[in-house]
Amino acid sequence: MRQKRKYYILACIIILLATLLWFFTMNSTKSLQEDAWNDVDFNTITSIEIEKGHDQKITLTDKGDIHKIMSSLSALEVKKDSSISKDFNEVYMLMVDVNGGARIGMFLYDNKYIDVYDYEASPKKNSSMKYKITSSFDEKNIHDYFK
Repeated sequence: MRQKRKYYILACIIILLATLLWFFTMNSTKSLQEDAWNDVDFNTITSIEIEKGHDQKITLTDKGDIHKIMSSLSALEVKKDSSISKDFNEVYMLMVDVNGGARIGMFLYDNKYIDVYDYEASPKKNSSMKYKITSSFDEKNIHDYFK
């Protein structure tokens, strides 16, 4: 009888520890670069195409502009989020090309959410990631290109 009780207590402790570990890993924040595109070298990016709405589009090829955009996005603190709120005013679509081919696609919803698609992710089920932005982000870095 005492032996069974020890096993029940041990099982409860293991379940509690597993639940706590899951809770802390699911609610942790990371930088966007660390979680979404850690393997992309900024020097290999050949262009970034930015589309605002459906009628405005620009393509950045200057290394300084590319570094500015990628640095500001990479520093974002994000938390994985399975759903993106419909409560936003502006959407920017960014397409990052590496050596002339599509590598990363992003939808930036105001400064609240970002949806990242990695064209080279393996397996493909890991290619689309949705995040809630938990740090401050100045959209001005992107918005200024549309003046």
